[in-house]
Amino acid sequence: MDKIDRQLLASLQEDASLSHAEIAERINLSPSQCSRRLQRLQQEGFIVRQVSILNEAKLGLHVEAYVMVALTTHVAGAAASFRQRMAHINEVVDFCSLTGDVDYLLHIITKSLTTFTELINEHILGKGDVASVRSSIVLERIKRSTALPLM
Repeated sequence: MDKIDRQLLASLQEDASLSHAEIAERINLSPSQCSRRLQRLQQEGFIVRQVSILNEAKLGLHVEAYVMVALTTHVAGAAASFRQRMAHINEVVDFCSLTGDVDYLLHIITKSLTTFTELINEHILGKGDVASVRSSIVLERIKRSTALPLM
């Protein structure tokens, strides 16, 4: 990967709706060279997929929270069951296994505090595999980026 590849990727991260010609113009490359490089970057797995970023507020999604979960046991079956359950909840937009005091961190975006409470009570707690849950509601989003550092 060279400097031009990084510029291509940075341009895509900024706005993936740009045509190859528009990206090429931004980085002083011919459209055909741009297309070939982008195709190679896709084939090599640098570009996984292209998505649209939606406006949560316009969609009625007004509550964002980070939820830390500790399991009661670390036997393979319990962890697998919890992971599978969380992977199928649409409101869980990011789900990570962690080191430290908690086992998992869930990033949840939902309509209201009521729906958030229902999600916690019905889908996270009450299944016998969760020892503790700590939630933090986002008051103000200061920065959010989907762009990875390339330089």
